[in-house]
Amino acid sequence: MKNAFRIMSLWVKGCGFVILALSLTVAAQAAAVHFKQLLPFVDVKIPGWELDDKPTGSTIKHEKHQMSEVKASFHAGDKRLEIVIMDFWGQAIPFLSAMPQVEMESSHERLKTTQVQGFKALETFRPQEKEAELSISVADRFWVKLDSEGVDGTEAVHAAAKVLDLKKLAELAK
Repeated sequence: MKNAFRIMSLWVKGCGFVILALSLTVAAQAAAVHFKQLLPFVDVKIPGWELDDKPTGSTIKHEKHQMSEVKASFHAGDKRLEIVIMDFWGQAIPFLSAMPQVEMESSHERLKTTQVQGFKALETFRPQEKEAELSISVADRFWVKLDSEGVDGTEAVHAAAKVLDLKKLAELAK
């Protein structure tokens, strides 16, 4: 039974990555948003958390393809939190949007689809490792990923997601 839950968990996560991989073979429709425009979205104040260092980012251009990524790391005592935003080749990627509503729980992991500020998201919690993840698909273009360690639930990633201006980020997809 334990293996069945792990297979289901891998399948659900794999669906998003398969869709991503397939869409990467398509030529870019527009330029990726430059990382400097994305930095303010991760340079945020999260109540109870302290920013480790200035947020970082990069934009990669290769022939017709472009990708941008920004990230910021935070801590609260022994707890860690990282926020990453990626723009893949400036085009729509149906990450999560094609995934059905899913809820799976085992003794090792809890996984479910949810909504964050009106955007589809995938929430994962591993109690033994004290790790939580929240992957949000913003405008089917930006992948916002929040990872936390040393936590007892998903509250930290959801609280951090609340301070992100996802609606303004979605406007950059146009």
